[in-house]
Amino acid sequence: MKRLFVLLLAVAVLLGPAVPSVFAIAPLRAQFMETYKDSKIAQAAEEAKCDVCHYGKKKKDRNDFGVAVSKYFKKTDYDSLKDDKEKLKAAIETALKKAEAEKSVSGKTFAELIKEGKLPGTPPKEVEESE
Repeated sequence: MKRLFVLLLAVAVLLGPAVPSVFAIAPLRAQFMETYKDSKIAQAAEEAKCDVCHYGKKKKDRNDFGVAVSKYFKKTDYDSLKDDKEKLKAAIETALKKAEAEKSVSGKTFAELIKEGKLPGTPPKEVEESE
C-alpha cells in the first residue's frame, strides 16, 4: 500500500506540470447565457457551450469573438473579482458589451450576428477557407 501511494505521488509530481492551465471561466459563459437569454442566440449558444468563444481542443484557442472578449476581460480581472460576485458580473457584462461593438471577420459587428441568432465567433480555419 505504501508503494502504491509513493508511485501515485511520483506520477502526480511528474505529470502535474504537463497538465495545461485552462482559462475558460464558468462565470463568463454563465454571464453570456444570462445576457442573451431572451435573444435568438440563446439556443445556439447553449448547444455551442465553450465554442461561443473557443475552438479546437485547447482553451487557449479563441475564435475572433473570444479574442475580442479577452481584450476587455482578462484572467487577472477574474482573479481579483472572483470573491465579489456582483463586481465580477458587472465586469463580464461590460466586456461582452464592448466586444459586441467590434467587427467580426464577416464584416458585421458581433452585436449584429448575435441579434441575427448567429454564433458570433469564427475559428481561424474557417476564416482561411472563406478567403
